[in-house]
Amino acid sequence: MDDGLRMVEAGVCSTWPLPADPTCAGIARRMFRRAADGLVLDPGVVDDGVSMVSELAANTLHAQREQRAHSWQDAARQQPEAQPAPPAYTTPELWLYLRGAGQGRELVCKVFDTFPGWLRGNVPGRGLRRAPADAMSGRGLDVVHEVSRGRWGHHLTRARLAGFGVRGKAVWFAVPAPEPPDSAPALPAPPGLWPPGASGYLRMSAREAMTDLERGLAARGFGGTMVRADDTAGDMAVLSVCSSLTVWCRRGRAWLRVPGRTGMQWSFGDLVEVAEQTVAVYETLAEQALPAPFANATWTGALMHVQPGLGYASSPGSPRAPRRYAAQAPRSGLRRSQSPRVRSE
Repeated sequence: MDDGLRMVEAGVCSTWPLPADPTCAGIARRMFRRAADGLVLDPGVVDDGVSMVSELAANTLHAQREQRAHSWQDAARQQPEAQPAPPAYTTPELWLYLRGAGQGRELVCKVFDTFPGWLRGNVPGRGLRRAPADAMSGRGLDVVHEVSRGRWGHHLTRARLAGFGVRGKAVWFAVPAPEPPDSAPALPAPPGLWPPGASGYLRMSAREAMTDLERGLAARGFGGTMVRADDTAGDMAVLSVCSSLTVWCRRGRAWLRVPGRTGMQWSFGDLVEVAEQTVAVYETLAEQALPAPFANATWTGALMHVQPGLGYASSPGSPRAPRRYAAQAPRSGLRRSQSPRVRSE
């Protein structure tokens, strides 16, 4: 755990496996509390985060049951006489990393499982469906929605520990984790003018930032499929992930270009977030290329930038039928001839 905390403090995404049994919520609570205490967060914020991560971890057990039920239903429809096999399922994962800087910095917590979404895209806390007042369960995401003040969401992604061939969703929330005033970096300045003691990412060139991003995306299964171009004189680098998705770095800022999506930029201190966004967008585009899209998702950390054209913000009651989402054989990405494209609405 100490190594994981040091990774979080160093700006890296730290990942832990969660057991696929009733102990997962308790383990997630302990891991989150230790990381939050190490960052010296406000005690009230820590308690809120512990409550929310407990709900997300507990939900992975429901995801297992729902995935098993849908897998058996699919198998029964396809081969009524066959004995259903257990669905592919991997251990849930807890991800923690820091996002932002200065007083706006926050600790992002994500819980990954291999079930892609909710029935008909009606996500608790965001739609019309609510658990009855006397229900013993079913209010977990409503709790997360209220406690996080709306700073939560979910998106398609790939596992970190089980391998990039394992696909599913991550449900996330963010809590305030402001930096101490004396540790906040100075305001941005032109490249090459940083003082010797400035934070590393403030002195980073676009080429260096893209190298870090490319390395991180290769670890998530995109190695060998990406095409990169660098303009050292202009301090710019571009990485093509597929025909509909490119990542840009220029003069201390990084952003994605996707048809139909408004621009959002991050500093080079948020390369973990940029990589997370890239994987989420790619997985969403890949699923939109299939005839049966999954339930809605929300861009990580960008709830106000949701674009209906990408299938993230359909009406709460829109019919979306989930299908089985089992672990697949590893793949490094879509071939150029099969690169996902955003469908016109």
